[in-house]
Amino acid sequence: MSWQLISVIVLLATIGTGMLWYERSRPPSQIVALVAVLAALAVAGRIVLAPIPNVVATTDIVIIAGYVLGPAPGFAVGALGALVSNFWLGQGVWTPWQMVAWGMCGIGGAVFFRLSRGRINRWTLAAVCGLAGLVFGAWMNLETMVSFGGEMSLDRYLALEVRAIPFDIAHMTGNIVFALAAGPAMVAALTRFRQRFQWRRAEGETVGPADGSIRPAGAAGVTMVALAALVFAFAGSPAGKAEAAYTGQANRAATWLRGQQNSDGGFPSIPGSSSSVNITARAMFALAATGTNPLDVKTNATPYGYLVNHRQEITDASDIALTILAMKTVGQNPRDFKGRNLIEALRNRRGNGSFGNDVNVTAFAVLAFRSVQASSDAQYSLKWLYKAQNENGGWGIAKDANSDSDSTGTALMAITGEKAANRAIGYLDGIQKKSGGFGNSGNVNSQSTGLVMQGLVAQGRGVNYLKKNGKTAADYLLSMQQEDGSIYYAKDNDVTRVWVTADGTTALAGKPLPIAAPAREDNSDTGNNSGGATPDSDSGTSGSTSTGGTTIPAGSLAGGSTGTASTGTGGSSGVIDSGNSANQGNGANGGQNQGTGDSSVTPSTATPPTSTTFPVVPEAPSDAVLAASEAGPQPSPLVAILIALGVGGGLCGGTILLGRRFRW
Repeated sequence: MSWQLISVIVLLATIGTGMLWYERSRPPSQIVALVAVLAALAVAGRIVLAPIPNVVATTDIVIIAGYVLGPAPGFAVGALGALVSNFWLGQGVWTPWQMVAWGMCGIGGAVFFRLSRGRINRWTLAAVCGLAGLVFGAWMNLETMVSFGGEMSLDRYLALEVRAIPFDIAHMTGNIVFALAAGPAMVAALTRFRQRFQWRRAEGETVGPADGSIRPAGAAGVTMVALAALVFAFAGSPAGKAEAAYTGQANRAATWLRGQQNSDGGFPSIPGSSSSVNITARAMFALAATGTNPLDVKTNATPYGYLVNHRQEITDASDIALTILAMKTVGQNPRDFKGRNLIEALRNRRGNGSFGNDVNVTAFAVLAFRSVQASSDAQYSLKWLYKAQNENGGWGIAKDANSDSDSTGTALMAITGEKAANRAIGYLDGIQKKSGGFGNSGNVNSQSTGLVMQGLVAQGRGVNYLKKNGKTAADYLLSMQQEDGSIYYAKDNDVTRVWVTADGTTALAGKPLPIAAPAREDNSDTGNNSGGATPDSDSGTSGSTSTGGTTIPAGSLAGGSTGTASTGTGGSSGVIDSGNSANQGNGANGGQNQGTGDSSVTPSTATPPTSTTFPVVPEAPSDAVLAASEAGPQPSPLVAILIALGVGGGLCGGTILLGRRFRW
């Protein structure tokens, strides 16, 4: 049972218990109406302030509701406020977490009433609301770690906490300002309302239908309506990341893909051509996504055997990143790739957080670092990736380049920030074609569509999340699938069919990268990997089913991609035969970032060095690499924290002065 499933069960049980608790308290109709009004006010206090990051009036409203009305109504106000506001701001896996968090704020308000014995103090109320903002942020950081998968560790959680400090300060400051400015007045108004309309039955009076209370049956009905709304919200929200989208169609594509394996164990970009590292790695993703361990797929060698035999060709950052992710699918250790540490090799190719100012390669590098729990490396590069996001929410092929669907979909595979993801998805929603697909320069195609689907899945959205004229990205991709299971690049266009099918298979399977090694077939044999490519016993067993941890993305990759065979223009998908780069080209960007694979070169049989610090292959830096390197280190997050503290202090101080001046 996964952490995600456990969390959903616990959260739904908590929400159901809290709502039933409220209903079983038999509140009079006036209190029911007041709870509804306060919930609506909590919704407005969140939506109206949405343009200001993390500043909401909701937390204060819920705490005050609990303070005046009690714990059960306070919980109801918080839970309903979170649920309803997300119909505007976006439903997702975070909704039940927010419902519980704000519901607990309502209970906390009631506890504050008991501790203070009902004697309200402006400063104490402000302190409680400010503390609630910090606790709320800590809770939602836990949600990020649990919901988006990966390593469950204190180090990763603390990394999330540090990154969220400016946002938590903003939330805390807003709570304090609202409490100082309007807290006591709101408490007094609600208290008068409750005292005016609440009444008790005289001793000995029987309970009748006109007593103003809600009977248990009615209570259960209201609770069921609230829970039904929550279920409805999730029905229209993203599916879980681990959920297979179109298993049957993905398996058909994988079956065709297996038939394209060359005798050297690798895969070509088009049937019958020479194998390449790029396409072989992508084929391994597709096989693992459909439940097949790539070690069980072999002619004279397995796909992993091909990578081992051609390890001397794996020199640029994109190939290194793809190889690291491919090794994950067979349970191998990239820190010991026949004596070579691929993680260190990838790290050595990084500039100022990016890899040659390339968004796509950077995103794949983040995924590669994440697959081995290299949290600090991933986080460092992810900072650059966030800064490369354009104003319209998308990403271009490089920083400051025009946004496109390919780069945006690839970046979505790597990022974890909810706000950045929502902006990116908003951009994609605006450029989706009438067929449901995506493409650059108006050329809708399967590769662009598949990348967007993988990005949506990585964000927990599901492959059918975006629609245009009732058609989804999956609808377009399925329309390109042929009777033999392969997937065409576009209508009547089968260019780079192996490459397109590999990417399309992973997208249809609904599995985000990195993908852990599936279980081996019972009768599998790990031997016979051509060229000494049998996995080493000390770097992982052949039957390994180790799962991949994830950390906060931070990386970017870009190696000196020097391919010169690019021919991609218009609707083509770039290099036909030799792409060894993480950036497949298509549309207007076709062939811009292809690798150096050359089918005429005989694979090297030289004995690999035994040192784990394999030297970096000298490459002439491109202009983009030089510019990125000259940019130097990024500003410290301390600057953002100090700014947030300064602004927050000014707001709080100004509110205090105004309060004293006008005697609030």
